Amino acid sequence: MNRIYLDNAATSFPKAPDLGKVMADYIENGVVNPNRTESALSYRAFDISFALREHISSLYNYPHPECIAFTRNITEALNWLIKGTLKRTDHVIVSSNEHNAVMRPLRQMGINCSLIPSSSRGYNDYSTLPSLITPNTRAIIINAAGNVSGAVQDLETPAEFAKKHNLLFIIDSAQASPFINIDMDKLNASAVAFTGHKGLLGPQGIGGAIIRKELALSIDPLISGGTGSRSDSEEVPNLLPDRLNPGTENMPGIIGLEHSLSYISNNFSSLYRNEKEMTEMLMEGLYKIDGIKLFGAGLVEKRTNVVSIQTEEIDEAEVSALLLERGGIETRVGLHCSPSSHKTLGTFPRGTLRFSPGPFTTKDEINETLTLLKEIMKNA
Repeated sequence: MNRIYLDNAATSFPKAPDLGKVMADYIENGVVNPNRTESALSYRAFDISFALREHISSLYNYPHPECIAFTRNITEALNWLIKGTLKRTDHVIVSSNEHNAVMRPLRQMGINCSLIPSSSRGYNDYSTLPSLITPNTRAIIINAAGNVSGAVQDLETPAEFAKKHNLLFIIDSAQASPFINIDMDKLNASAVAFTGHKGLLGPQGIGGAIIRKELALSIDPLISGGTGSRSDSEEVPNLLPDRLNPGTENMPGIIGLEHSLSYISNNFSSLYRNEKEMTEMLMEGLYKIDGIKLFGAGLVEKRTNVVSIQTEEIDEAEVSALLLERGGIETRVGLHCSPSSHKTLGTFPRGTLRFSPGPFTTKDEINETLTLLKEIMKNA
């Protein structure tokens, strides 16, 4: 049975071609610790690391590659930003579509939050922003694209509001990059958190944030330690990017992500077109199957590849299991680490069955999925 992978919102598969080979070659033939070991390989590794910084800097249009902090994933990056810039007495405005990667650190710190209301399809209602701000509001945090609804959010309106009121503006790009444009310079964003293993087609274990320079120099680093520079001092250096990236970096991950971003850069149009076409094909087919209800962004609205459904007469978990058992079709069922999103969509606490085609998904795979779904629903 062939594997049909439709959970790219969780992690992408397949990855960029030859990703494993590139990472294995480094591990087997070129391991080195940049800024420590005096070696030609060290200079090469540094060049690749800086090339990745330039790629990310270009992707988010902020011309300061030194202002990037690499982390294990976007969850760590968001924790880094929240815990490094906010305190318990602050107030934060967030959307009703945030992931637990934002909500849990805010709750953990005891920070008061006000939620921007959302439409039943997952789009933020920014008309309420003036009523949500308080004297101690410090930041606005927005998920650029919903991991349950697929809705792509307007970022310009909260960006203007944040600038007007001198607030930090932090963007979660997990489900948006690379196909949804996030212009950090135009938005005057304080930081954009990113992850390598989803739409960027890179390996798991590498993510980070690109942080506006003045904030990068003032943020309280979550982790401090050796940087290979300013080693005469026990104080955290103000030198960037060293201030943001102490310790030995995940060089296999950095090399892998640089490879995948280079691949995306060279094939952007075809990758984007295929993912969009496969998502539309899936949605059009789902609309025609009796007993299935779609939630979130509509077919003609600005949306990503995330498609959420509930099924009548049969539990979504059973449908997901039958898809895997009979067709090798991999999906995700549940609350997707975002209870607030489900409350917005009216799918809490039941959750949804989520499909997310990727840039390598084929028409045959979508057709097989729809055919099997139709059969499952007919016999429910």
